[in-house]
Amino acid sequence: MIQITDRDISLMQWMLEQKFMDAGQVRRVFWKESKADSKEVHRRLGELEKAGFIKRSGKDIFRFLLYVVTKEGLRVLSSLGNTRGLPVLDDVDYSGYRHDSEITDFRIWFHNQGFTDWLSERVLAKRYRLRHLPDGMIHHDGQYLAIEYETAQKSSPRYRAIIYNYEMEDQISEILYIVKGERLKARLQAMAAACSKIHFRTPDDLKGHLADTSLSELNFFARKGYACA
Repeated sequence: MIQITDRDISLMQWMLEQKFMDAGQVRRVFWKESKADSKEVHRRLGELEKAGFIKRSGKDIFRFLLYVVTKEGLRVLSSLGNTRGLPVLDDVDYSGYRHDSEITDFRIWFHNQGFTDWLSERVLAKRYRLRHLPDGMIHHDGQYLAIEYETAQKSSPRYRAIIYNYEMEDQISEILYIVKGERLKARLQAMAAACSKIHFRTPDDLKGHLADTSLSELNFFARKGYACA
């Protein structure tokens, strides 16, 4: 039996909350000092897999190996109170694989910017009662920033309902829509023109804004003049 480290515990907790992770994502969070071609991450994942704490996705249809927590891994997390009430998943749901993987990438990016208290969609669904369930939520200085990642068009009535529910949600201070494509972003901005707390950015311009913004306050959009028109 291998010796479980604090890093292993945190790794499995992330994996449980985010549904799955690949080796590159694990490296960017837990082995940031390692080079991209380092074998250290793969070696440790292999040891955890051999010990029965994590497993590879059985479908293996993508070029990256995807890892999920097993029942044995959950048992270890449960003994430390680190599960947030989440059950294990039998395997990766490939119908939403790409979206889920990109959400994890955003969590990693925010984490490395200093926003480390993240509530995943799984945690939110289990423990919070919200008018609309976001893809993730950041807790910072007593406030909550909901994260939505939009890659495909929805109907106008559906968008109006989501915007209304967010505007009426008193548990959430700000909402950030990360939108793939300028055209969809412009459409959503027009639909939410009267909102007070919803903001729209593409992945590229989001990173550009935050690179020049202090992370000492959660409400950085309003401070920097990014509030909805």
